[in-house]
Amino acid sequence: MRKFIVLGILLLILLVGCSTETTLTNEEEVANLVNNYLEALETKDITSMVKYSDDIRFPDKVEQKEQYSNIDEDITDTKIVELKKVSETEFEATVEMVNNGELAKFTFPVEKQKTGWKTIVGRDS
Repeated sequence: MRKFIVLGILLLILLVGCSTETTLTNEEEVANLVNNYLEALETKDITSMVKYSDDIRFPDKVEQKEQYSNIDEDITDTKIVELKKVSETEFEATVEMVNNGELAKFTFPVEKQKTGWKTIVGRDS
C-alpha cells in the first residue's frame, strides 16, 4: 500500500511539472521573431518573410509576396546587435547583416499587433 502512495505522489509531481507552461517574456518573443525574420531573409523564404513582418508598403499580402520574389540581394551573416524596449507594445531591433558583400546596419520597429509581434518593414527612418 505504501508503495502505491509513493508511486501516486511521484506521478502527481511529474504530471504537475509537465503541465506548467513556460511563458516567454516579451523581449524573448521579439528576439525569436526577429531572428526568424532574419533567417527567412538569408534563406529567401518568402512565406516566412511575409509571416514575420508587416511591410507597410504592401497592404496586400499577395502583392508583398510578388515583390519579395523579385529580391535579388545576397543577405548573409545576420544578427541582432541591440533590442530596445520602447513601450509594452513596441521594441526597436538593431540588426547587422552582410548585403551583397557590404556590412549594413538597420533598425526595425517591432510592434505587437492583433495577430502577435511583427517586424515593421518599409518605414522610412
